[in-house]
Amino acid sequence: MKSTFTHLVALILAVLFASGASAQPATLGLGPEWREAVTALRRLPVQDTGFVRAGHTFSESYISAIAGRPRIEGREPLETMLGLMRNPHAGAHAPLIKLSHPELVRLYDAPRVSVAQWRDMQYRDALVALLHEDQDKWLKVLNSIEYRAGLIENVAGEFAIVPREGTWLDADEAAREGNLDSLDERIVEQWSALRRALATDDAAAGTQAARELVQAVELAALGHGISTSRMKLDLFYHTHKPFQKSAMFCLLAALVYGAALMMARERWNRIGFVLLSLGFVEQLVGIVARWMLGGRAPLSNMYESFTFAIAGMVLVALILEAMKLVRAVGLGAAILGFIFMVIAHKAPIFDSQIRPLMPALQSSWLTYHVVTIMLSYSAFALSFFVAGLYLVKSYVLGGDEGAGLLARRLPTLRAMDVFNYRIIGVGFPLLTIGIIFGAVWAATAWGRPWGFDPKETWSAITWLVYAIYLHVRYLAGWSGRRAAIVAIVGFVSVLFTYFGVNYLLPGLHSYV
Repeated sequence: MKSTFTHLVALILAVLFASGASAQPATLGLGPEWREAVTALRRLPVQDTGFVRAGHTFSESYISAIAGRPRIEGREPLETMLGLMRNPHAGAHAPLIKLSHPELVRLYDAPRVSVAQWRDMQYRDALVALLHEDQDKWLKVLNSIEYRAGLIENVAGEFAIVPREGTWLDADEAAREGNLDSLDERIVEQWSALRRALATDDAAAGTQAARELVQAVELAALGHGISTSRMKLDLFYHTHKPFQKSAMFCLLAALVYGAALMMARERWNRIGFVLLSLGFVEQLVGIVARWMLGGRAPLSNMYESFTFAIAGMVLVALILEAMKLVRAVGLGAAILGFIFMVIAHKAPIFDSQIRPLMPALQSSWLTYHVVTIMLSYSAFALSFFVAGLYLVKSYVLGGDEGAGLLARRLPTLRAMDVFNYRIIGVGFPLLTIGIIFGAVWAATAWGRPWGFDPKETWSAITWLVYAIYLHVRYLAGWSGRRAAIVAIVGFVSVLFTYFGVNYLLPGLHSYV
C-alpha cells in the first residue's frame, strides 16, 4: 500500500513539472469573420461517448466538462475549441478549469485555474500535502483536474471524425495508422487545411475547409454504413433546449396561477393551465428526442428518470386540474416543476449527456420498473405540495375560518385532505408494481429478487410509510393534520430513496 501511495505521489509530481508564469490570458475568440466556418462545423459528425454527435453537441459537452458551462465569455463552444486549437499558449493561460472543492479555491485564490497555474511548481508541495492528508479523497479530485487540463492541451486529438465501424479515429491517428481510402485522405487533408487556416487566421480558407470537411465525413460515414441522419435532431435538441423552455413555462404558469389565486380570476386559471400544458409539451419533446437519439427509453440515469418524473407530475396535475378536484394542484405542479427542472440542470449530481446503455441496464424491465416508480413519485410530489398547503392553512392561516385573503382563496381543508387520499391511492399501487417489476428484474440480472441493497431497503421503507398512511386513514379514521404529516414524511422518504441513497449509501443501484 505504501509503495502504491508513493507511486501515486510520483505521478502527481510528474504532472506538475513545468513552471507556469502568470501571464494574462489572451482571448480565445475568432472574430465575426469566422462565423460561417463555425456554423458549418456545427453539423460535423463526431463520435463521442459511443454515439455519433453533431459538432455543436460534442463541443458543448467538451467545454462543459472543462469549465462547468458550455459558453466562455459568451462564445459558442465550437468557437472556444477552435480558439484553443489556434492558440495553445492562450489556452494554457486562460482560467478555464472549474475548481469545485473549497480548499482548492482557497489555495489558488480563484474559482478557476489555467493549465499553466495547474502545472506551476509553486503549488506542488500544497497538493502533495493534501494527498498525504487523505489519499482517497484527493486523488480523485486531482485526477479530475488533470483530466480537464489534458482536454485543453489535446483539443485536436479529441475530434474523432474519421469513421470506422467501431471506434472512430482523429485525423492524426488515422494518418499514423495508414491504409486510408480516398475519403479518409480527404478528411485528413481538409482537417489539416482547417488547422492551417486557424494558424494564419484565414477565415475564408477556414470556411471552405470546414464545409468540405463536413461533406467528407458524412460521405465516409455513409461508406461504412453509419447513418448520420440524427444530426439534425441532435442539433435541434441541443439548441432548442426543451427542458429549459419547460422550466420557463412552469415559472410563468406558477406566477399566473398565483395571481389567479390571490385575485380570484378564473380566466387567469385557464391561462395558467395553458402555460403549464406548454411546459408539458416541451418536456415531452425532450423525452421523445432523447429516446430517438439514444435509441432507448430515456430512463437510464438520474437526469433522465428525474425529468421523466417531472413530466409525469405535470401530466397528472393537468388531468386533475381539468377534473377540478382541487384547484391548487396546477399551482403545485408549476412551482415544483420549475424548482425540479432548475435542480436537474444546475445540480452537479445530474449528467444530461446521452450515453450508451450500460450492460446492467440492457433489459426491457428497465422501462417497466422505472416508469412505474417515477410515476408514483410524481403523484407523491403533488401529495407533498397539497399536504404542505394543508398544514400552512391549518396552523398558520387559521383554517377555513381564517380571516386572511390567502386563507379564503386556498381550497378547503376537506378538499385538500380528500385530494391527498386520492392521489396517494394512485401513487401507492404504482410504487407497489414498480417494486415488483424491480424484484423480477433483479432475479433475472442478479439471481435473486431481493438482497437488501440500500435502494431496495429504502424503497421498502417508503412503501411502508404510504401503506401506513392508507391503513390509518381507512381503518383508524386518521385525516386532517395527522394524515398530512404522514404524507410529508412519505415524500421525505421518497427524496432520500432517490437522492440520498446513491450518495450516502452506495450499492448496486448507484448508477441510477
